Amino acid sequence: MNASESKIVGWVDHFDYYGPLEDPSILEEPKYLTASVILSQSEAGFQHAVRGWSRFGTPEVVEAVYAYVIQMRRGVLDRWGLLQKLLNLLPRATVGDILALQRVLKLGLGITTCDLGLVVLSYVQVAGGPPPRRPPTALFELRESDAVLYVTRNNSGAGVYDGETMCVLPMSEVEPRHPLYEAYTAGFRIYTEGFPSQGDLCVVHRKLGLRCRELA
Repeated sequence: MNASESKIVGWVDHFDYYGPLEDPSILEEPKYLTASVILSQSEAGFQHAVRGWSRFGTPEVVEAVYAYVIQMRRGVLDRWGLLQKLLNLLPRATVGDILALQRVLKLGLGITTCDLGLVVLSYVQVAGGPPPRRPPTALFELRESDAVLYVTRNNSGAGVYDGETMCVLPMSEVEPRHPLYEAYTAGFRIYTEGFPSQGDLCVVHRKLGLRCRELA
């Protein structure tokens, strides 16, 4: 077992199971995969997550991302190259693909798109609620029925660790807004690389048993 495997891999936040991610095979269930919060790399988790993703994801997207992770590990692809490939690939992705992608990247490489420079903003239509304006940092959007995702540029300011949303920040025009979304709109850089430490800004990952402090 390597150092990353010795840490908590993550957490599942689903009404059918809420607790630590102790058995990585649970990630083969799409509902648990997309409801997981991944904190550290896991080879077993990566393989199970890809299998789970392949059960509902766009085959072209799943296969490409799996290949990119392997190429990154072998040094064939660097972060800039991965970013460019994802920018070309993501317009063909679904909302479910984006959710799974973040988990697979974190399990396989220890990063999400936030660490490559792309933040995903998510909005689900609420009755009577005004839809948010398209963010000025948006590169493109993905729409499905009542949901929309904006793939946006990350900020370059001080970093805020995301230990809750897997780089898919819920956006809203009404209060209270999600603290990570508030941080992003205030110019903070959202990141997920590494394991949370006591000094990290956070939102609610106390539920993971991690030491943290609230966003000021």
